[in-house]
Amino acid sequence: MKRYNIIVVVLVVFLFSSVYAANVGKIAVSEAQISENQIIVPIELENSVAMTGMELPLKYSDGVVLREVSFEGTRSENFDLTVARILEGQNTVILAFIPMVFGEKTDLNPGSGVIANLVFDVIDPELEAVEITPTTTESPNHEMLFVYQSSESSELITTTPEFEGITVEFGNTGPNVPTTFALHQNYPNPFNPATMINFDLPNPAHVRLDVFNVLGQSVVTLKDEYMEAGFQSVEWNGTDYSGGPVATGVYFYKISAGDRVETKKMMLLK
Repeated sequence: MKRYNIIVVVLVVFLFSSVYAANVGKIAVSEAQISENQIIVPIELENSVAMTGMELPLKYSDGVVLREVSFEGTRSENFDLTVARILEGQNTVILAFIPMVFGEKTDLNPGSGVIANLVFDVIDPELEAVEITPTTTESPNHEMLFVYQSSESSELITTTPEFEGITVEFGNTGPNVPTTFALHQNYPNPFNPATMINFDLPNPAHVRLDVFNVLGQSVVTLKDEYMEAGFQSVEWNGTDYSGGPVATGVYFYKISAGDRVETKKMMLLK
């Protein structure tokens, strides 16, 4: 209950102790990871001043369900509080970022990079594109908002981020086949009990996907077969060759596809 009260106080400060000012940053969308039944859309922030907080209500088109929002491994880890409120039935998610909830913490320095990953499940097999646009809500009121501190005083200033929206195309009109090979970071990470491993296969090839522990011992083989070109996705449920659950810890997944070999690290937390 105490933590909730602190958060409310901080939000009130943002909403009532600020004035509107010139634009100091923008929101964009990095290249989405697209597989047959899932789309991961990275939301990117570019800010020219140190950022004290943000509120980003976003609306997405029909044909998908927003399964979750991940802040892991993004610039938003600088904030004490990251909130993703998904409004089911309204195709809307409200992202909020607030520092200094649990003690002194610096603002988010100027720069650019991903602050959140939106993970969509595709529910319409005929879907060709997903649109993500800024929005506002009422009762309670939410709008696109950046908060930063004045360089001349301690006053908090608000401004509206630049973001006109984005369309992620796929299916019959989108990129059915990738142009380059890529092994993506598993999602979620850390994970429990399962995680997805996505990779882009520009040409048909025999694919072997293995999981190893920190000692280099093989834990399980997830794929060992010929695969067609495309955006591929494989799930690991955290079990070994015998079907038993593996222990908490760091693991590595290695893919061999034709003459390409890549390895990435992941973590299982229980």
